[in-house]
Amino acid sequence: MQSNLKEKRAFFDYTLFFTMLILMGVSTVMVYSASVWNGGEYANTSFFIKQIRFDLMAIATFMFCAFFNHQVYKHPVVRLTLYTIGFLLLAATLFAEPLNGARAWINLGFMLVQPAELCKFVFVVCLASYFDQLQQFNHNKNYQINGLIGFVHEALHSRVKPDNTSKFLLLKVSDWIMIPGLVLFVPFGAVIKTQPDVGALFIFMSILVLMWFVAGLPRGYVALGLVLLPAAGIWFYSTFTENQLQRIRVIFNPFIDEEGKGYQLINSVISIAHGGLTGVGLGNSYQKYGYLPEPETDYIMAIIAEELGYIGVMTVLALLFFMIFQGMKIATQSVSLFSTLLAFGITTIIVIQTGINVGAMSGLFPGTGVTLPFISYGGSSLIMMSAMLGVLANISMQNKHRLAYHKEVRRAQSQAQ
Repeated sequence: MQSNLKEKRAFFDYTLFFTMLILMGVSTVMVYSASVWNGGEYANTSFFIKQIRFDLMAIATFMFCAFFNHQVYKHPVVRLTLYTIGFLLLAATLFAEPLNGARAWINLGFMLVQPAELCKFVFVVCLASYFDQLQQFNHNKNYQINGLIGFVHEALHSRVKPDNTSKFLLLKVSDWIMIPGLVLFVPFGAVIKTQPDVGALFIFMSILVLMWFVAGLPRGYVALGLVLLPAAGIWFYSTFTENQLQRIRVIFNPFIDEEGKGYQLINSVISIAHGGLTGVGLGNSYQKYGYLPEPETDYIMAIIAEELGYIGVMTVLALLFFMIFQGMKIATQSVSLFSTLLAFGITTIIVIQTGINVGAMSGLFPGTGVTLPFISYGGSSLIMMSAMLGVLANISMQNKHRLAYHKEVRRAQSQAQ
């Protein structure tokens, strides 16, 4: 047992772990600085203390997931259990009290839980498993895809035989587009749209689209998607409420609603401009004193820009980009499609959330409540991000173990000769 633990530690991904710790350290300091004045109460430490608790929970979660074999997630019972739990928790938010205009949280008393954070990981797991099995089915028509999604796949293929071109195309479109879209995306997407949480919905849609590409979506469907994209965009835009439309309008001119939807963006840009290259100094932000609402969450990067300047912002982004680079490297080194897609999907979540959050801070995207990974205050996002990073570390550990094994085999063969 000791040798097994020693072997696991030898392949442990310290790079990912320490990058996460540095980001969490920056986060904890900046959460304290940004929330030190809250609701008129100076030297408020409540957010700081809670963030430290979240940090400890996140580290423990990372370690557990790092040493938990990620291949277990391929099991149909595990996938169905995770998906059911995620969906039920997500549906439960519809009966919760609204917060900031959305019913996206469940209040546990000691913390607010956002089920969409868990569902992002579950969605990636289910897509990775399905596309992995779809590839095996395409190579061997006798192969049966397991789980509930496999039941849908089998029911469709048993009733429709590809004896002509139209039926063949129907099955292909169903395999690649309809089954993952209707069975996996729509249940989550319908609830998230009802909450409403446009930011989370956009993340789910982006995950699906990007994993299509990595899984090998046929070029014909890509071309069709590009043709239909404008129509889909118009339809999606037509479903927005007036409140959501106003959030989009203020991107182009925040002063059309400077006391309403444009208020946060205006003060965020003021923070960035005030910080300049080197910032006004840690703890010296003016905007956190009631001008920028909830500066410790969605707009914490604006406080970083003001206090630490352009250098501070680029340092945080460099750490996140390094983490993303490591994630992509792990994905490309994996030999199984499931591991590759799982690693890519997790890394994609970090990429998308970073882009949306920084874009909202600078006025490139509407404010949608998307947190900055490992930086924004909050338990759900931090703990789930750490869990997913732990899964990524486990994939990395298995990659390193495989490479070390092959290296040892080659060395033994060379000595034998």
